[in-house]
Amino acid sequence: MIRINLLPRRREAKREGSNLWAYAVAILFVAEVVGLVVVHAQKKSVLDAQTTKNADVEKGINDKKGKVANHEAVKKQLGEFQQREDAIAKLQAGRTGPTAMLLELSRVLTPGKMPTVDPEVYEKLRSDNPTALPSERWDPHRLWLIGFKELDRNVSISGIGKTNDDVSEFLRRLSVSRYFTEVKLVKTEERTEKDSSGAALGQTTIAFDMRAKVRY
Repeated sequence: MIRINLLPRRREAKREGSNLWAYAVAILFVAEVVGLVVVHAQKKSVLDAQTTKNADVEKGINDKKGKVANHEAVKKQLGEFQQREDAIAKLQAGRTGPTAMLLELSRVLTPGKMPTVDPEVYEKLRSDNPTALPSERWDPHRLWLIGFKELDRNVSISGIGKTNDDVSEFLRRLSVSRYFTEVKLVKTEERTEKDSSGAALGQTTIAFDMRAKVRY
């Protein structure tokens, strides 16, 4: 009967098994370390990207805050510019407006001329109240002005017409003109014409006073 001693081999097998287990643990440790490094790198990349994004957002917010902070100053400056433009426009109107108004008055009292009327206004008057339209056949020599005053775009006009119809025609012309508004006949007075000696000539005229506002 043959006997085989297996004890040494069992010890060698145990030694080999321990070495394999140590290698496996080492490999797992290294793999875990590598995994942690890879995961850390990925997380760091994501964190860096988010940090950059947050910095851009914060920069945008700061830029908007700066613009909002200047809003009131810009608004105030624009208001000052607008006031200057309004003042310049008012001064310009004050220079050219009276000239245009006097030219219109001259036009109204010129034979063959008619007042400056907006076409829409003229057509509406023609449709609604034709009697309010001025006459093209009126002779302006039948009326003359003896007084004209303006204060803050309010004018007072005094004059003499040969008849009440002449005064009425002058009133109509001013009323439809785009340069005058709120034209009113304040009073009329019939007068008898006299010669240089004070003797009556048998002719009468109509003295009148008007009030109006001018546009310019």
